Amino acid sequence: MRQDPNPTQRPAGRGRVVLMAALLAALATGLPVTGTAAPATLEEAVAQVERTHGGRILSARSERRNGQVIYVIRLLTDEQQVRNLEIEGAEGARP
Repeated sequence: MRQDPNPTQRPAGRGRVVLMAALLAALATGLPVTGTAAPATLEEAVAQVERTHGGRILSARSERRNGQVIYVIRLLTDEQQVRNLEIEGAEGARP
């Protein structure tokens, strides 16, 4: 019988797969909208989210972080889940 050279490392099992899926789902809620031009106004950011995600906008605000405008939009999806999206504003955008 062959002995495992690294007994502290366990093979990837169902538990690890479930954990990775949960982590990816958690990360996905805060990811910015990609594949479209960066919005220059809060109204553009809201319209972009409505086009790409559907659902209903619960709230929207803009803030400045490290000199960058970030639009924070809270969305109720068609599946009745609340998502918090952060979208980077265009270069020179104002909050």
